[in-house]
Amino acid sequence: MKGTTCPFPSLLISKACKGTASISSQEQECIESLTFNRHTASASTVFELAKVSLSLAMEKAERTMILIGSPKKPCFKSCAENYKDSVAEGLKKAEWSMEKGDLDETDDELSLARDAADYCHMVLSVDPDDARSPIFSANRDVYNHITYAMSVADLL
Repeated sequence: MKGTTCPFPSLLISKACKGTASISSQEQECIESLTFNRHTASASTVFELAKVSLSLAMEKAERTMILIGSPKKPCFKSCAENYKDSVAEGLKKAEWSMEKGDLDETDDELSLARDAADYCHMVLSVDPDDARSPIFSANRDVYNHITYAMSVADLL
C-alpha cells in the first residue's frame, strides 16, 4: 500500500488565505479547503482563483437552499428567505461585479452575503436541535467559503 501525501498549497492559495480568512481566524481552513479542491488548486492567477472560489461558495449556497427546502419551522423559513434574497443574490452580484472589474462592489456584495449567512447561523444557534441539523453545518460551510472568496478577492 502506498503512503499518501498531503498536497502542498500553492503560493497563491497561501497568500490569498492570509487576507480576510486570516483575520477571521480561518487561515488554515482556507488553505486546506482551497488546496484540496481540484479547481481552486489548479488556478494559476489571482483572478482565476477568485472566480473559482466564488463559484464554489455559490455552489454551496445553492445546495444549502435545496437542503433548507420549504420549511415549516419559522427559523428555517427565515433562513430560506435569507438565502434566496441575500446569500444567493449577493453572490451572483459579486460575480457580476468581479467580471466588470468593480472590486469595491465585489467586496460589498460578498460582505452582505456573508452577513446574511451569519444571520442564519445566529438564528439556528438558538435551539440546540437546530444547531445539530445538517442545515446548520451547511450554512457554516457557506459562510466559510464566502470568507475564503473574500480573502482571495482581497488580492485583486
